[in-house]
Amino acid sequence: MPKFQISNFKFHYNLFFTHRPFFKFFILNFSLLFLSFSLLLAAENGRINGTVRSVSTAEALPGTNILLKGTLMGAASDLGGEFRILNVPPGDYTLEVLNIGYQSIERQIHLRPDSVVTLDIRLEPKALRSPEIVVTGARRTMRKIDSPVTIVTISAEDLAFRNPATVEDILPYESGVQMLDGQVSMRGSSGYARGAGSRVVVLVDGFPAMSFDNGTIYWDAVPAQNIERIEILKGPGSALYGSSAMGGVINIITKTLNPGKQTNVSFGGGIYRKPTEELRVWSDRPMLMEEWRAAHSRSFGDLGVALAVGRHSSTGYHENGWYDRGIFNTEFDYAIGQNRLIRSRVYLILDKHGSFTEWKSPFQPFHTPPNTIDDEITTHKLQWSTQYSRICSPAQSRLMRLNVFDTRFDSDLYNNTTYSQSRTVNPEFQINLRPGRRHYISSGLDLKLHRVNADIWGNHKGLEAAAYFQDEVTLAGFLNVTLGARWDLNRVDDNACKYQLNPKIGTTLDITKHLVLRSSLGRAYRSPSMAEMFIDAGQYIFVVKPNPDLQPETSLAAEIGLYWQSRIFNLDMALFSSNYRDLIEPILDPLDQEIQFRNVTEARIQGFEVTADWYWQLISATGKISYTYIDPRDLTADDVLAYRHRHSLVISEQLALSRNMIVGLDYRYLSRMEKVQLYNENPLTGADQRVPVKLLSGFFQYSLDNSLTLNLSVENMLQYYYVVFERNMGPVRLLKLRVEYRF
Repeated sequence: MPKFQISNFKFHYNLFFTHRPFFKFFILNFSLLFLSFSLLLAAENGRINGTVRSVSTAEALPGTNILLKGTLMGAASDLGGEFRILNVPPGDYTLEVLNIGYQSIERQIHLRPDSVVTLDIRLEPKALRSPEIVVTGARRTMRKIDSPVTIVTISAEDLAFRNPATVEDILPYESGVQMLDGQVSMRGSSGYARGAGSRVVVLVDGFPAMSFDNGTIYWDAVPAQNIERIEILKGPGSALYGSSAMGGVINIITKTLNPGKQTNVSFGGGIYRKPTEELRVWSDRPMLMEEWRAAHSRSFGDLGVALAVGRHSSTGYHENGWYDRGIFNTEFDYAIGQNRLIRSRVYLILDKHGSFTEWKSPFQPFHTPPNTIDDEITTHKLQWSTQYSRICSPAQSRLMRLNVFDTRFDSDLYNNTTYSQSRTVNPEFQINLRPGRRHYISSGLDLKLHRVNADIWGNHKGLEAAAYFQDEVTLAGFLNVTLGARWDLNRVDDNACKYQLNPKIGTTLDITKHLVLRSSLGRAYRSPSMAEMFIDAGQYIFVVKPNPDLQPETSLAAEIGLYWQSRIFNLDMALFSSNYRDLIEPILDPLDQEIQFRNVTEARIQGFEVTADWYWQLISATGKISYTYIDPRDLTADDVLAYRHRHSLVISEQLALSRNMIVGLDYRYLSRMEKVQLYNENPLTGADQRVPVKLLSGFFQYSLDNSLTLNLSVENMLQYYYVVFERNMGPVRLLKLRVEYRF
């Protein structure tokens, strides 16, 4: 059974007219929503200027978020720490200042008509460098502590410190997040379907980054150096993000362009440790990986432009695990005054890699079977996204997006040659309103037009149209209630339309300023991918047949949690339960021994999660421990669900040796998989044995004057051998070095 990749193709715009009644319905509602608020324009009344600096060093603090609480207005400081908030009506305001690594503060502001308030803000360093601002949980900027659902964040500092090749490499450092051959699962929501379909939606700055044909996620779509932070929403997100978000949401937030000019050049490489046993060694040559990247950004008044190009290549740690990947990205930001901004991004990735299905034998687990040694897959991905945002007044903002995601793959395998081309065009419109300081409304319209041209699952077109609404109200000053729903329409080819209504409710209760209780209840769904419905292909010994009658899978999920935040200690706890209906699973048909995706499973996953991070002032160390327990039950078969780890544990510790040097250790543990679907353990021979995953990794970072950074890492330091899934070994020890110079 192949690991399905993605593609690029020629789009037929008559798709609009094929679905003319639905397109007219969408355009009519889009126009009414846009025009209904077009007269609410703000006059230029006053201005707030300021500079944000560190108390201890007096250095400017770029990227600081400055928010006017109770309004939609705010700004971010530039490279010089300066900010401006224009067109502010007269009145009394609370100014909130937030920056990763610094204590947040509030200032009371009184603004008179046609006046200017100038502020000199100094922030004190905070021991824990955890992002306080998130956007994924409510499609708007909000404090993490105010979210009614669990959201964890990975900062740019964590990314730089661990030096991952792609986003895929950094996600397993979060407890409850499992990666299986590029497929992501949160809290056990997904098993393993060899690349067909995903129950976690991946976004780049709010734009979907998943192909329509097989739902594959392209983790290399954004270079790690471009990422400001990664937000991970654990739990159903269909009420805001639609299909594929029933297990969670991963939102990759890219860095904004700063004034001035800057050039970044980086080089890196790594070497895999060869297995110690003679029969395990598949190559006499060194097993290497290498990368380089050059980027330049500069501003021309209100226009910021950036251009970057890079290359990643590797032999891999097992036979036919090689890849060669070229990455190009360009972006521009254009500020039209203070309250209007256009951001446009283009990412192009060209990739060629080998294909590994399963090992040659238990005695040669890093070898591929001889007849598959020349299998390879060529892919390319293009994402062009443009966003126009406007703050019309303190009580209204608008957001318009256009996203084009274009993918292609060609596989050259020993027993077949296949291709698929897929394109999605996705316009979206969103309006945010603040009827009062304790009342926030978000609503929007979302349209996706799909086209697929492939020999592996045929030629198809698709339509997705949705309207979503969310209302957040603060009651009595300490209870926040969130009510929301999303209505989705889905259609594939000329089949009948399918409708989904996904409501949700969430609450946060402020016990103290730093202690919050939260709860949420929501419905979610996922439509089957083209691969799951129409695939008719094989790879190696696996043959898969189509099932065009697949129905959407649904879930009902609940969570209660607690979040406590202090200067040197944060604690996040959650109890969760999800009930699934009509889960889509790959099933081996006993009549013809072919695999088919079917709606077969009623399931329930329950568990709890605890995450704590701290700062140890005595030795200038920060640490984090996160543990997730799940009970994944297949109610149909009265058994455990396959491909789930019941226990997952992550322990991280970082020690600052000096202002410029940091060292760290990470330990990851996953309990043994209790069930798989294809190859069970042989109790007599020990073949296909499954073991727990126990990985220890070390990191070192040296920085000089914010211009030179050196990263050294050793992953799987103890050379621990384990099986990721059936007949596929996990990575061996990898020593990596990377140097980046900025000027």
